Amino acid sequence: MSSEVEERIHRALARHSLERIEHGYRLVHPQGAGVSLLRLLPANVVRGEWQVVSVAEIVAEHGSAGLPAFHATGVQRLNSWSVHGAYQLDNGRLRQTAQYSIYANEPAVHLATQSILNAFGGQLPLGRSTALATTSAAALKQQRAHHAIPGRWPKPLDEDALTAATTALRQRGLAASNDATSMWAEFPLSGDCPSRAIDPQAETALLQVTVGVPHPIAGAGYLATISLPLTQVPANSAEICAGLNALELEEIDFVPRLGAWGLHTSGDLPGYCCFIPSTEPMGELHMTLMGWCVKRAAWLRERFWRRRSVLCGSVRRHRRRAARGRPPHEKAQRNQRHGYPCGYIKEIE
Repeated sequence: MSSEVEERIHRALARHSLERIEHGYRLVHPQGAGVSLLRLLPANVVRGEWQVVSVAEIVAEHGSAGLPAFHATGVQRLNSWSVHGAYQLDNGRLRQTAQYSIYANEPAVHLATQSILNAFGGQLPLGRSTALATTSAAALKQQRAHHAIPGRWPKPLDEDALTAATTALRQRGLAASNDATSMWAEFPLSGDCPSRAIDPQAETALLQVTVGVPHPIAGAGYLATISLPLTQVPANSAEICAGLNALELEEIDFVPRLGAWGLHTSGDLPGYCCFIPSTEPMGELHMTLMGWCVKRAAWLRERFWRRRSVLCGSVRRHRRRAARGRPPHEKAQRNQRHGYPCGYIKEIE
């Protein structure tokens, strides 16, 4: 079954000189910068009235020439700046992966289509510049000037839109608030207390969406984050982030994997961030991003938080599969299947 999202993607890419590969497209960037891949991987996962018919997987294989060498912890620090998917090391080479589950009855066809096209067009150039920008203040300035993407919106999002979204979250039973540029909510990871304002010991994740915020390289846009209620930095923080990113890629019926778990702040705390570049406000995208954060936090709570020792075991299992050369997505499909001068690609309406 071909969805409307897939049909729009094929129409938009028909005008470009791309190599056709199984289930998708391949683009070799000049001067050894790397390779971009877009695959529309068939799937057939049904949950009630929702059916995942394919998963768009966007991969940037960064060329090593000119890039700094990253160790495991450095990659997870880099993930706090990621755009269009999580960084990981593949045999010592930097790689980025994003995924977007495509539904037969997709309610937001344009958002899904444009998100996938934007990731395919912008993942490698923005990802490479972001990696280069970590080497020095001069490199950051140079890469920012290279893309020259506006860091401010000409007209900000109306605060009333954030206030209305906050009201909707409260109606769902979440402690929530907002100001002129951000909205935030608490999501209980254990127990019944909805907020640390009531009980400072309550284990709630802080979910936040900030609008019109500038990325170091990718200009202005939306930033969605999840901060975990950790009292101290775990000894294996980088391993936890890498494991969560890998495990998300095993999911089929799941929210878009356009961001990354990474190490945040000077203390290297594990957390999640998703930056969506945008030159202006995009309707209700702030509420969509908050919805994705809520579902991701619920996934974390159900699969890992209640039995935190499970996560490390899951990370080790993923690494064993990777060592055998079998991509984690292959296992997930087998188990679940029944049956901006940075290269952005504009969808043809």
